[in-house]
Amino acid sequence: MRLADNDKIYSLDEYIKGEWVSELRHEYIDGRLFAMPHEDCRNNAIRGHIAFALYNALKGNGYRFFIHDVKVAIPGGNRYYYPDVFATKEKATETNTYIQYSPEIIIEVVSESTHSTDYIDKYIDYSKIPSLLYYLIVEPETMLVTVFEKDENNNWITHKYTQRDAVIKLPALNVEFLLGQVYE
Repeated sequence: MRLADNDKIYSLDEYIKGEWVSELRHEYIDGRLFAMPHEDCRNNAIRGHIAFALYNALKGNGYRFFIHDVKVAIPGGNRYYYPDVFATKEKATETNTYIQYSPEIIIEVVSESTHSTDYIDKYIDYSKIPSLLYYLIVEPETMLVTVFEKDENNNWITHKYTQRDAVIKLPALNVEFLLGQVYE
């Protein structure tokens, strides 16, 4: 991620107000703004495929789905990210129209500039969200989906899927879909 302004520390209020008028999206980490990279057609298509598979599996179960432009808050109030796709049962209120606080699944499609951030920094931060059950990282350059799954003891278990006919299983959400659907 690229730091938007090396010297400036923004209040949360400045950040939120600034995002409404900014041409670029920024993630907020400890008062600093990080410009979100543009994505190519491949990342965009993969994001759409996995969002569609997730939506079809969860529709009618009280979930709301978000793609790309809604933030997720990390507990502690000093970090906000824009996941590529996420779903939550959090009820819509006046205070969460732009930021959600209780996602159950988050998906990131990595790019060259976000690879280490998605696997390390975001994994650490996302795992702090009490409601989160799954964090999926999708590689666009090769067929690989990494699933981080929270078990009943709040430990995170990792599963990797690399075969087109592999079934990605998310039992806590009662969801299954083929890896091949992600890479159509």
